[in-house]
Amino acid sequence: MCSLVTPCQPGAALRDMGNGPLTRNTSGVANVPQRGAGGSFLRLVLKRALRRLGLLDRARWTRDRVNALAWLRHDRRFLRRGDGDGLPVPPARLRILTTASPSVEWFIQSGRSGADSIRDLLARNGVPIATIGSMLDFGCGCGRVLRHWADSDLQVAGCDYNVDLVAWCRRKLPFARFETNTIEPPLPYPDASFDLVYALSVFTHLPPALQQRWIGEMARILRPTGYLIVSTHGEGYLETLTTDEQDRIRGGQLVVHHDEEAGTNRCGVFFSEAYVRGDFAPGFDVRDYAPRGARGNPPQDLVLLQAQATPRLGSTPTTTPPPP
Repeated sequence: MCSLVTPCQPGAALRDMGNGPLTRNTSGVANVPQRGAGGSFLRLVLKRALRRLGLLDRARWTRDRVNALAWLRHDRRFLRRGDGDGLPVPPARLRILTTASPSVEWFIQSGRSGADSIRDLLARNGVPIATIGSMLDFGCGCGRVLRHWADSDLQVAGCDYNVDLVAWCRRKLPFARFETNTIEPPLPYPDASFDLVYALSVFTHLPPALQQRWIGEMARILRPTGYLIVSTHGEGYLETLTTDEQDRIRGGQLVVHHDEEAGTNRCGVFFSEAYVRGDFAPGFDVRDYAPRGARGNPPQDLVLLQAQATPRLGSTPTTTPPPP
């Protein structure tokens, strides 16, 4: 799902997908086909030229339209097979915003896998999902993961920076409540509103100082000893880093790219397990760390944190009531 400001992409390699038939990975989720890396330099040159001419946004719009049309037949076959979840599917432009692909199958199956990852991580730590009363999808996008809680007894809420995504969710996913947020705290919820907050591919795009402010906000809106689940760029991303950056990760440090563009996909934050366990989340205890465990956001790691009984509060609360 999704970052605070711009859509998350479930795996950096999906930025340049093709439109061939889907295959399956080891977790059973459809793999989005990818173009080879041979044209990366030419694409970079073309992108720079289009930006200079002021045509980059138009070119991206055209590319997305062409990709959506190329996937149309496959999407129709997928839905005719009855493999969907029975809920409305967002239009292609919103699917591309949140997954970097127009594929309906990838949108549904990766979201289902993301929800299963959350459920499984809780269960293996003795927390059945049935014991969770209320949850927040922080950075919900157009409900890629959140939609898979529709048949549960959970009180579900979602928030996102993108007003178009939130507007679609409000119209099409009435089982949950949705709010918009900004790049900075606070969120429009009172203290101690939720038993669980999850944030998939959100903290992966926030520099350290902003991470800490949001961690404080998570502590505020969670009930005492509530749970926070986040995904991180961990060892699965080492090969994308320079040798020096890899050494910093192995030394327990954080690596940040383009911190001046916080909240966007250009801002990439890379974590070591040691950093997550030591410095990432004051006021929380790390209950579990699952390398490559975010199956709906491959190959990100998944972390289960539990709020300490007397957490450090975040931003000033608002008067908006919690989800029903």
